[in-house]
Amino acid sequence: MLPDILLDSENYDDILENAKNMIVSIYPEWTDFNYHDPGVTMLEMFAWLKESQQYYLNKIGPENYKKYLKLLGIKRRTKKPSHTYITIGSQDDIVAAKGTKFYAGNICFEADDRTYITSSQIYCCICSTDDGGTRVINTNELMFSGNLRITPFAGEKSREFYIGFDKAFAANEWHNIYFSIRSDDGMKRNPITDPESFIPLVDITAEYYDGVSWKELECRDDTFGFLSSGVLSFKSETEPKDTTVGQVEAYFIRFTLKDGEYDTLPVINDLEFSVLPVTQRDTRAEYYDFDIAADGKYKLFTQLSAAGDSRIFLKGSDGLFTPVMTFAKEIDPETGETTFTVLADPDAKSVRIVNMMNDFYLDSAVGQGTGLPFQEYDLESKLLEYESFTIMTELPDSGGKYAEWKKTDDFSLAKAEDFVYILDSNEGRIKFGDCIRGMAPEGRIFIIGCSMTLSSEGNVTRGKINRMGDSETQELEISNFSGSKGGTAEESLEECCVRAHKLLETTDTIVTNEDCERFISSIQGLKIEKCQVINPIKNNDRSSGMVTSVVVKPYSADGKGVPNERYIKNIMKAVESHRLLGTQLRIVRPEYTAVSVYADITVLKDHSDANSTVENTIRDFFGTLKDDFGAKIVYSRLYELLDTLECVVSVNTLTLETNGSGSQRTREGNIRLFPNVSAYLADVETMLTAVY
Repeated sequence: MLPDILLDSENYDDILENAKNMIVSIYPEWTDFNYHDPGVTMLEMFAWLKESQQYYLNKIGPENYKKYLKLLGIKRRTKKPSHTYITIGSQDDIVAAKGTKFYAGNICFEADDRTYITSSQIYCCICSTDDGGTRVINTNELMFSGNLRITPFAGEKSREFYIGFDKAFAANEWHNIYFSIRSDDGMKRNPITDPESFIPLVDITAEYYDGVSWKELECRDDTFGFLSSGVLSFKSETEPKDTTVGQVEAYFIRFTLKDGEYDTLPVINDLEFSVLPVTQRDTRAEYYDFDIAADGKYKLFTQLSAAGDSRIFLKGSDGLFTPVMTFAKEIDPETGETTFTVLADPDAKSVRIVNMMNDFYLDSAVGQGTGLPFQEYDLESKLLEYESFTIMTELPDSGGKYAEWKKTDDFSLAKAEDFVYILDSNEGRIKFGDCIRGMAPEGRIFIIGCSMTLSSEGNVTRGKINRMGDSETQELEISNFSGSKGGTAEESLEECCVRAHKLLETTDTIVTNEDCERFISSIQGLKIEKCQVINPIKNNDRSSGMVTSVVVKPYSADGKGVPNERYIKNIMKAVESHRLLGTQLRIVRPEYTAVSVYADITVLKDHSDANSTVENTIRDFFGTLKDDFGAKIVYSRLYELLDTLECVVSVNTLTLETNGSGSQRTREGNIRLFPNVSAYLADVETMLTAVY
């Protein structure tokens, strides 16, 4: 790390005194150092100048910090809205458009996407038990338990799990089931942060009964095979038919474990059907781009497209947008879907539809650009969501065409012709360039994308979201069964610098043995109890061609976990982009050797707990060796622990026996385990002789 250099290390008196002391060696004829001497007056002036320069050189302003953070590749985090799921109780099937607003008091939440809400409900769940039996979870348990503890594939031969519904769900519509997955073993699974790169540990198919046979459902699984809590969405080609499973008649979907192996069996703590994902935001303006349609019709299913004002633009080959003055907008009264009919110019490349709230239509104009450098505009709100904010500006002498502008962090790389601007969402201001780095707008500045969010203040507790729209009277039962999470305030510059310092103290590249063990232990979707490099490299010298062997122990209920092929594939895939060039990694499966201990010990008769004391001492000794691969079991150390017990007179015989071929015995009686072998205590046999 670069040293922290103090540039303002001298005050005025020190600078002046040092200058006077240098006179003798530079110009000995100068002997008068009193204040009246003109030379001393000049020295005083330069000392004052130097002190002022040092003071300012030692100060680092906000713009400097931003530049340094940019060099490190670190950006300030913008405010993030919270997310949760809600359920809607209805006697009939309904459809919630994207952007449908729900409220927790005055806090607005919006539907993430168009969602079909069915009136059918989960009637039962059927799964196998550990003893090979069948467990049926009925409606009462599903409604009131909240702690179901369903193990979908518990039995050794169990490969199927059923969810039954009281009536048929609609075909060709996506339906959502939220699964709350819990861990009973005390070890949390590493969160899955990059679903695209994660290889699921198991392959599960979902099917429905169509009256003749079981047909496969189209699925989107955010639980990754019940590994983590999330939503599983499914869609059927035809309407399901009722059938009987385990003497229960219902409309079933069947989950079948086709391939793969769990490290620990998943436990479903709760499940909710027909859930609606919502995000804490209040969208004022939105836009969608479409390729040119031959029939000139464009369909949207959003709240703003139906209830708001709309504007349409055609994008030409020059990248500019021309407003469309005449278009048709039709709203289907049954579905709420909005159809726009636009007669596009033959040279148009795409269509942009802008929708905005009625009361935002006039506010969407930020101002009139002047064409002068360094323009700034106050957006009159500090609740802006950074990602959704987008503007267009009217270009002068273009016949009314508009250009889209892009957000940037600074203007250092911008050219004079670049349409870029800086958005400070925390202060609610936008800034434009100086016409050398970044163009200055000259014409109407128009907002086409804008959402407001309360960030961290939008994290509400369970059951608070209970209203749809602005109406106080509700015919629907609306509730969020879990609190909204993830809302975070915008990161300040100081907080970003603190985060940067922490990042500089860690590395994303596998350099040392410790880096290797730390990185593998944190790989997404896995539960790795122990990771150990078993061929330690001296001085961490990873020269070209060096192969690092790592033993990986996944969590297992019996304490003897062995990684399967998918575990190893996930590890190798994650490590590939983080290893040093020229180095290689080899995953070694752990082995476990059982150790049996026999001890013949003479103890004092007045110690009634001598037997338990001896056994506990032996077990504690082997407890320190747990997951210590390649360890040396020192015979003399165990002998010493037993011999120094208060109740022990003498250790007559102490024998350590191992099974398998994973160890070697030394001349001293110690047991040296092979590098990928860990020992566990299998049996303790003691024979105690009591004496006075």
